Order: sequence, then structure tokens, then C-alpha cells
Amino acid sequence: MNRYILFFLSIWVVLTGAAQVSFTAKAPSTVGVDEQFRVQYVLNNAEGEQFSNPSFPDFECLNGPATSTYSSLQVVNGRSSKSSSVTYTYILRAKKKGTFHLPVATIHANGKVFKSNALTVNVAASTPASRQQAQSSQQSDDDDDFFVQTQSSSSRLSQKDLYFTVGATKRQVYEQEPIMLTYKFHAKVGVGLANVMLRQKPDLKGFWTQEIELPHNLNPTLENGYKVGTNLQYVIFPQQTGKLTIPGITFDCDVIQQQRGLNPIDAFFNGGGGFGSKVQRTTEDLTINVLPLPQPKPAAFSGGVGHFSINNQLLTPEPKTNDIATLRVTISGSGNMKLIKAPFIKFPKDFDSYDAKMTDHTKVSVDGITGEVYFDYTFVPRNIGKYEIPAAEFIYFDTASGQYVTLHTSALHLDVKKGNRSKEDIEAEMALRNSDIRGIHTESSEFFNAPGLCNSSLPHKTAFFGASWGWLGSFGYFISTGLLLMMLTGLLRLLRKHLALRADVSGTRVRKARKKANKLLRGAENALASNDHRAFYGALAQALRGYFADKLNADAAAMTNESILSALQERGISEELLQNVKTMLEDIDFARFAPNVEVSQREQDIQRVSDIFNNLDQQLKLK
Repeated sequence: MNRYILFFLSIWVVLTGAAQVSFTAKAPSTVGVDEQFRVQYVLNNAEGEQFSNPSFPDFECLNGPATSTYSSLQVVNGRSSKSSSVTYTYILRAKKKGTFHLPVATIHANGKVFKSNALTVNVAASTPASRQQAQSSQQSDDDDDFFVQTQSSSSRLSQKDLYFTVGATKRQVYEQEPIMLTYKFHAKVGVGLANVMLRQKPDLKGFWTQEIELPHNLNPTLENGYKVGTNLQYVIFPQQTGKLTIPGITFDCDVIQQQRGLNPIDAFFNGGGGFGSKVQRTTEDLTINVLPLPQPKPAAFSGGVGHFSINNQLLTPEPKTNDIATLRVTISGSGNMKLIKAPFIKFPKDFDSYDAKMTDHTKVSVDGITGEVYFDYTFVPRNIGKYEIPAAEFIYFDTASGQYVTLHTSALHLDVKKGNRSKEDIEAEMALRNSDIRGIHTESSEFFNAPGLCNSSLPHKTAFFGASWGWLGSFGYFISTGLLLMMLTGLLRLLRKHLALRADVSGTRVRKARKKANKLLRGAENALASNDHRAFYGALAQALRGYFADKLNADAAAMTNESILSALQERGISEELLQNVKTMLEDIDFARFAPNVEVSQREQDIQRVSDIFNNLDQQLKLK
């Protein structure tokens, strides 16, 4: 019976053109030390998912997995046959002699799990292919023209093919004058930069620095046959005079070279194919000539260098005696705004005044730090009368004119009238402000500080509020009773709300999405300390996708990149945030399979994910 079933099945396969699903691994059986070779996992006649992405501890992984697809349809004598394949390709380099087993990969297709066949690679001291690679590399040392890797030959990149530069908006500046420092790569078309890692931060001794956060999806431009892109940007402020040298820095690059004759435009936009290699490039030293500020400096010089304006505003329009009032001085412009000193305000002697509090509303730009800073001065008038707060003076050095400029605020006139608060009230509130504790203000403290408080030795007194039995039925009694009833009513409402929230399962899941995601982020931080970048990005992906599943109240297993972006778009999330989410998801997927990702980049990715959580929480809360 079984033979008949198999016979008819085979006839059905032939007639319908149905193809058998298979998952196989391919690799050369013998390679040489330092030779590059391909390992391919091929899924035939099915669409796969959840590819296991094997690791290769005995080899150096230069690139992969790179995914390619193939499909064909043939019709012969009225019969059609269709075939397709998906190939996952790795480029490896043999590190040492020996016989090594390549890992078995798995993939999900048609509701089943398929495993690839096992492979063994013998690494010998030298093979004809590896010798040919070495000869080709030697030839490229004598040739400045760009030469391309193929399966049987490779070459080194010359400095003309790939180099890094550092540029400054100004080479001669005054002390504290801002400079924009930009590091760029220049890659000849056909050289694919798979990864660029900074070996060490720039040595910017003698400068106050502010790094500019570059857009993660910043695309390179095409200039005279080179792809040019920005790697790092800083705004730096020299803190000393003379010639200051910024030493060159080194970048580690993973490079994929393209085939000779590839269309330059196609190579620029989609990369093509080729083999990977690792190279290092170092920028040249940069010298900045820093001029001293003209002497003598004014006695009240604020330390500001740039171009500024100033104004003042009384935030408490008509302060009365013992009122806590605020005077705000706003400095706007561009320059070293975070380094300027607060202007001196000479308050009347009948006022108590406190140190200014600075609030920063600036951003980093080519002109330095632009925007405005607020200096809030807190003061308390003690007596009634007419007073004047004199104009404040602000002196800065203007880089355009090369001179010191003096600005003044306007003088303010106050008519202070009698207030209702006591000096003790003000002292208590200022103490609370300084300790970041907010108390409940009462118009009179006599009720809670009666002479007989907790003094049970006095006749006809009790320890309750220090009042006599005659207190029952008094005005204070009714006020206290009313406050107690209000508190009990509020507690009952909170209890009902708490019980309702616990009963709302889906709502609870949405509300606790951030808390759960933060725990998973801590798991990513632990993986960061272990220096296992694949475990790190696995934990980061789990935190990000789990957050979306909980926040959108969806099935975590069904949360693909497309479904996440579609769901967020339906909820009215801004295009900018959607792009940030899309880029983050793609970067995590790429980094999980990258050969190496430095700790500094992983730290930045944790912060990027945290920023996405914050922005999404805020936007979804407003919907």
C-alpha cells in the first residue's frame, strides 16, 4: 500500500512541478592559512525565517551573513516547474592550521525546522589559492591604481583608495572662541565600508569640548569619484593660548572591495559584491593658533566670547513683604554660553537675596553653542516702600569686532506693600526649597503650635493639639474634621482606581511596558560588561521588541519591523520618531551579525533605545 502512495506522490510532483525543500551548507574542503573563503547555507524552494546565524570561533569572520535570493519558472510542453533559493553567505579567514568543523545552521520553513549538513574544513599551511592571493597583494603594493578582489585574488588598499581627514572651521582663533572640528572618511567608489570603529577618542587637551550627535542615518555624498562621509564632530573652545596640537586619531575599518568594471553609480548606492579586509587609517595632526584676549581685561568681564544680547524680567510682578520673588536675566546669542558667569545684581539692602540659578536652553552648532541661558535670582523684600533694582552689567568679548562689549539690563522699580506672610514662614519655605521638599503652607502656625502642645501636666489640657476640652465644637475643630474627611475620600478614590487598574489586564500590560523594558535594558548592560556584543544586541533587541509588544498590546512573536512601524504610524507617531525606530531596529539586526562592535558604540545604542522609550512614552501619552 505504501509503495502505491509513494508512486502516486512522485507522479503528482512531476505533473505539478512541486519542488522539494532542502537546506544545505557549502564550503571548500581545504584552504590555506590567512586565505579568505566563503561558507554558504542555502535554503531551496521555501521561504525561511529565524535563521540561526552560527558563529565561527576557529575562523575570523570578515563579513556576513549576506543574504541573496534566486527564483526561476520554466514551462516545457505545457508543464511548469518553479525553483527558488535563499543563500546566507559568510566570508571567513583561516587563522591557523588544523581540521575544523563548521557549525550546523537551522532555519524555519513551511512550519518545520530544517538543519544543514555538517562540514569539515582542513586548513593547510599554504594552498595554490592562498599563494595566488599573496602574489596579487604583493603586486598591488607597486600599483597606486585601485585593484579589486575576486575569489582567487585580492589586493591591499592604497592611501588613495581610503583615507580620513580632520578639518577645523578656523585655524587661528581667540581664547574661548568656538571651533567646529570634523572628521571625515574618503572612500573611492567601489570600496565598501562595512564598519568604521574609532580606536581612541581625540586628545583634546587644552580645549573645552562638546561632541555633536550626528544622525545615525547620515548618508555619504559623492565627490569626484569618492564617497565622503562624516564620522565625528566636536565644537571645541581653547582654554589656553599659543599653538595647540590635536594629535591624529586611528580608525579601524572593515572594507569590502568591489569588482573591476562595476558601474560607479551602482557601486555607490548598492555596494555590489566582493571580499572583506581590515585596514587602519590615521588622520594627520592639526595645529590651532590661539590668540590671547586683549589686555587689560575689564574687571567685570563675564568670560563670554562670541556675540550676545541681554534682557531682564521680573517673574513676580508685584512682590509684597516676605514674598519670595524671582528676577530673570536672559542672555541670548552664540559662543561659549555654558562658560559665562552670572551678571552681578545689586539688590536693595532691605532685600534678602540668593545665588542665581542657571537654566540652559542651548544647542551645539557651527557657531559654537547657540540659544539662551536663564539666570534666576531669588529675593525677598522685608519692608514696605519704593525700591529700585539697578541695571546689571554684562561684559563679553566680541570675536567679530575684536573688542570688549558692555551690555546693560534695564533698571526695575518696585512698590512693595505689606504682605500676609511672616519671616518664619519664608525661612521655612526657603529651607524646603533648598532641600527639594515641598510642604503644605498654612496661613497661621498658631493652631499646631499652641502653648500647651503635648504638655499633659497643665490642668484641663490634653496632648491632642495642646487644646482644652472647649476646643470641641470650635472653628478649628470643624476645619480639622473637614480635612480628615477630605483625606479619607481621596484615599477611597485612590483605592477604587487601584483595584480597577489591577482588573484591567491589557491596560496593566501597557502601563508596565517601560518598567519591564528597563529590566531588560539592565540585562543588556550586563552583557556590555561581559564584552559579548552578540549577547548584548540580543538583549537589546529583546528589550526593544518586548517594549513595543507590551506598549501596543500585541503578540511579541508577531512583532516584525514592518508591523511595529505600521502600528506606530496608526497611532500618529511623528515621522522623525518613526525613522529613529526604523533605523534602530535595522542597526540592531545588523550589529548582531557584525564581526565586532566596540563598547563605545554599544553604550551609544543603549542611550538611543532609552531615548526612543522616552519619546514614545511622551507621544503615546498625548494621544
